Amino acid sequence: MIQKKIRIIPGSALLWLMMSVPQMWGFQNPKMFAFVSSSYIITAELATEHTFVVNFVNLSDFVIVVQPVDFIYRGASGRYYAGQVYELEHADTKGEMQRYSASILLREHSFAGLNVVGLFKEQDQIEELSVRIGSQRFYMEPLEKIQFEQLARKIETLDLDSADVTEMFRDANIRLTGSVKTTDGTDEWDRDWEGLVTSDGVNPPKAIESPAILLPENAKTSEDKRKVRISCLITKNGGIQNLKVVKSRDRNLEQRALDSVANSWVFLPAAKNGEIYETVIEFEVELVDPPEK
Repeated sequence: MIQKKIRIIPGSALLWLMMSVPQMWGFQNPKMFAFVSSSYIITAELATEHTFVVNFVNLSDFVIVVQPVDFIYRGASGRYYAGQVYELEHADTKGEMQRYSASILLREHSFAGLNVVGLFKEQDQIEELSVRIGSQRFYMEPLEKIQFEQLARKIETLDLDSADVTEMFRDANIRLTGSVKTTDGTDEWDRDWEGLVTSDGVNPPKAIESPAILLPENAKTSEDKRKVRISCLITKNGGIQNLKVVKSRDRNLEQRALDSVANSWVFLPAAKNGEIYETVIEFEVELVDPPEK
């Protein structure tokens, strides 16, 4: 029988698993994390400023749905950051290619490698990283690079069709890692998401690149006239369409604000219940003085 093997792509990792209290880790600024149980193996690794690479192994006998917003971490400031979308090219029901997805269905005894993209900050000060599946949260343990690479090599030897996970782990010398919490039904369970998603569960579009918009040289505009309120449509692929000014106090700044957003800002699309949506949003920009020469 051909064994169903796992292949961890170099440089990838399971995202958004959770960690324990940082004072207990023994090292600072972890970038790699792992959770290992008899049901799931999750590894996560910070890849870019906006991306975690996650490998998820479902060892259970059940199909699970994993959404980017269920990956969340807490920075040193106490603020939480959640995933927005998976960077995963796929064809929609009309056959049109889409860049992003907001959910994956992971069948029993299967594996997925994922790029989780979001408006992330404090990546060098992550104090807690977790992923929620159903009524449980899985907290990942931070690992040093050599530990992470050793675990990845061991995971690659696993046979997903094995009937005895305990024996499989023992043969591969893999230890259980991380911790699990089950919801108690209180509001505390979802407090991490406050301010990140709306009350009706929408993960709104987010600008992951928003360079400062500079005033024209020698512009003579008072501080109270530098703000421009803009509306636009954010497409399913993060494109910006139908840009227009909603409100401004200096018409000479309007086109500069529109051009800057259109040419240099980068958005991630909205998501809800595992689906990507086109959404019209409004936001305010403030033009700033150019740097002194």
